[in-house]
Amino acid sequence: MSEQGTFFQSDQVDQRPMRHALLWRLASYLRPYWVGLLVLLLLMAVGAALEVMPSELTLRLINRFMDQGSLKGAAPLLAGFAGVLVAGFLVSFARYFLLAKVGQKAMLDLRIELFAHLMGRNTDFFHRNPVGRLMTRVTSDVQNLNEMFASGFVAIVGDALSLLAIVIWMFRTHAGMALVAVGILPFLLVATEVFRRRAGEAFRETQRRYAAINAFLQEQISGMGLVQVNSQEQVSARQFRGLNEDYFQAFLRTIFAYAVFFPVVEFITSATTAALIFYAGFKLQAGAITWGLLLAFVQQSNRFFRPIRELAERYNVMQTALASSERIFRLLDNRDEIPEAPDARPATFAREIRFEDVTFAYEEGGRQVVRSLSGAIPKGRRVAVVGHTGAGKSTLINLLMRFYDVHEGRITVDGEDIRNLGLRSLRGLFGLVLQDVFVFSGTLRDNIVLDRPLDEGRLASVLEQSQLRDLVDRLPLGLETQVGERGQKLSAGERQLLAFARMLYLEPAVLLLDEATANIDSETEAKIQTVIERVSHRLTTFTIAHRLSTIREADEIWVMDQGTLVERGTHEGLIDQNGVYAKLVRLQFADSEAA
Repeated sequence: MSEQGTFFQSDQVDQRPMRHALLWRLASYLRPYWVGLLVLLLLMAVGAALEVMPSELTLRLINRFMDQGSLKGAAPLLAGFAGVLVAGFLVSFARYFLLAKVGQKAMLDLRIELFAHLMGRNTDFFHRNPVGRLMTRVTSDVQNLNEMFASGFVAIVGDALSLLAIVIWMFRTHAGMALVAVGILPFLLVATEVFRRRAGEAFRETQRRYAAINAFLQEQISGMGLVQVNSQEQVSARQFRGLNEDYFQAFLRTIFAYAVFFPVVEFITSATTAALIFYAGFKLQAGAITWGLLLAFVQQSNRFFRPIRELAERYNVMQTALASSERIFRLLDNRDEIPEAPDARPATFAREIRFEDVTFAYEEGGRQVVRSLSGAIPKGRRVAVVGHTGAGKSTLINLLMRFYDVHEGRITVDGEDIRNLGLRSLRGLFGLVLQDVFVFSGTLRDNIVLDRPLDEGRLASVLEQSQLRDLVDRLPLGLETQVGERGQKLSAGERQLLAFARMLYLEPAVLLLDEATANIDSETEAKIQTVIERVSHRLTTFTIAHRLSTIREADEIWVMDQGTLVERGTHEGLIDQNGVYAKLVRLQFADSEAA
């Protein structure tokens, strides 16, 4: 399957949700603001009543003129006309302002809920969902819902009230002409239903294609260096062109539906006006109605179709919002998370961490990357893990931090299964330093402290321990230096030292190192080794090692092969065994150096 197809297919749904269920769920975000909604409904009712007042005044003015031949004594009616216009302006202003405010508050709540929900997903969820698509959910899709709240959802109620008020006025004034005006409605309802069916799927497909474009863009821009170094610019451009063509074709289907529907509505509106005039002509000849009644009905029939046209226009907003809400609620309903026990206890570390017959696979029924592994990490000890790529080394850290849960066996801290410990307190035991360091935009200080309480004394100590003081002293702004997006203003080695400073500021009980010196120069590696030596004597250290020279002094070395722990011991002891570890050493160095 092509890359475009992968992005697109992963965002489809097998069944269309019930529209009523979606609308009801969306309405739940308005419930906290019920007072504002009540005021809004009251304003809509007043606005609906004002809709019929101009036609009523028109009827009376023209009848007075036709009866008397002048508008003498019509000042109260003219004043009432002006008052209705002013009142209509004030009510419309208050209505739209309050509607926008309530909608924005509802979207604020939804954005916060979405972000908090994303923060609770497990690591596997982010491996399976492109960042661009998730960004679309929190930004574009929520904005589509905001458009619905601001100009669709509640506004439709206002249009419905206006329609009701107009129909009541028509039938109260002249039932025969009212029947002519509303008699065309069945044709309009049929046209609307056909349009709804045709446009609904087109809207959903358009939104899916849009999310695919965002996902592709995010990936390509993030990996632009790799794209350029491999001369893949034209390939990427071709793939992007294909995604855009798919989006264009989906959007064309939406435009076609509207291109047919709106002329149909205009035709029905004109036909209704013509039918009214034709019917009124006979009535006028028979003296059954007045010219004032005819003009008032023509005026009101135009008002009658205005809410219908607006309803049709808002259907665009509604369909886009419903397509977005499908994906938003599918994300909110996702339960890919690490469960926390209801009676979870705080994690404390005083004796040892232990793996007990641990077995794990990233996919259910897939290859087991860790198999029946047992071992202990006593407090204050330095344990290192080595093995070929794919042996399952980094998986042990993922399991320790509960980024994933073991499938068989268990991991304990001081004899307590980590699944019974609070996630926050468990992860607070560990200071993790990865091979690929993520740096946030902001200052150097921000990236070390990470919004924890600022302690200047501790920060100064951390800078010394992490060998970062020299860098800070060289920078003109020191700790206030902006590091750029993803720390682009820092070298790879400086980012690694920053990661150690960040870890030390946390004051963890256990130091986890995952290939922390794999991609740096020898000088920075020496600095980091100095840092590790300083802290490993007072911290428990668990190291995933690529460069075997960095773990010679470990108290115990675990050797993994195909997910199994095959050897353990000190460096010298494992060399004497002349097994897997000794072979790894010979591959990295030379027989003479190993000896």
